[in-house]
Amino acid sequence: MTRPLMGVSLAVMLSACANMAADTDHGLCDLKLLSLQIPKETQAFIRSAHPSQVEVFKHDQQKLNQALEEVQKKYANRDGVSSMLADGQAINANIDLLVKHQAEIDALYEYSLLVRETIPGIQAEYNLMVDMMARNNASAMQAVIAKNQVFVADRVLRSMDKMFDLDSTPFDTVDDFLSDFNIFNLYLNAQLNGSAELGVERVKDAELRESLLSIQADIADLNQSDSLALLQKREPVVNILKAAQDNMIKSDQIFNTLQKLE
Repeated sequence: MTRPLMGVSLAVMLSACANMAADTDHGLCDLKLLSLQIPKETQAFIRSAHPSQVEVFKHDQQKLNQALEEVQKKYANRDGVSSMLADGQAINANIDLLVKHQAEIDALYEYSLLVRETIPGIQAEYNLMVDMMARNNASAMQAVIAKNQVFVADRVLRSMDKMFDLDSTPFDTVDDFLSDFNIFNLYLNAQLNGSAELGVERVKDAELRESLLSIQADIADLNQSDSLALLQKREPVVNILKAAQDNMIKSDQIFNTLQKLE
């Protein structure tokens, strides 16, 4: 999704609105400015929903409602205005939902940082295990599983990153993350304890087991997090992501309609 900046920076537009004559339509200019600001604020909010950002969000929500009211009074009969006003009300509702879930959003982003911090170390440990297996003439199947865990861990990392990418993320990234994370844990437990169902033999080599236990300890914080429990419910997180992405889409639509009104 490309924001329709058309060569005009937010600073330039803000200055232009501030310097308008008294009889100029400030509502129209304010609404255009907000259609550019709100997507940026939404992206920032999803990535780190600090209380200070709540205040910014709520302030611009108030300005949005004032601008919509002014534009409705002056342009109510123009083509596209009714749908633009509906888009504005949708953004208003989305902001309410995002602010309501500020604590959960902040916790989810902190969880994503923990995932990014933890996974590379786990991948490095598994790569060391593959080297040890080659030196110790371990079974080919054990080496394949260890190497595959590196790939699964990479998918976990990528799906978590995509979850916060409002420009391109499909909402099934929540499912992708949970599926890959579950597979990773299943095979880690199978390596430690054996699993007839998965066809995985218990790793017996003391040095390899020490590495597996280290990986298990590293992944424990991710498994025990309240944020993982929230992701496993799926619907609350999906609704948050939908509201955030809808802000991006509706803001674009408002901007495009305003271009036609000028």
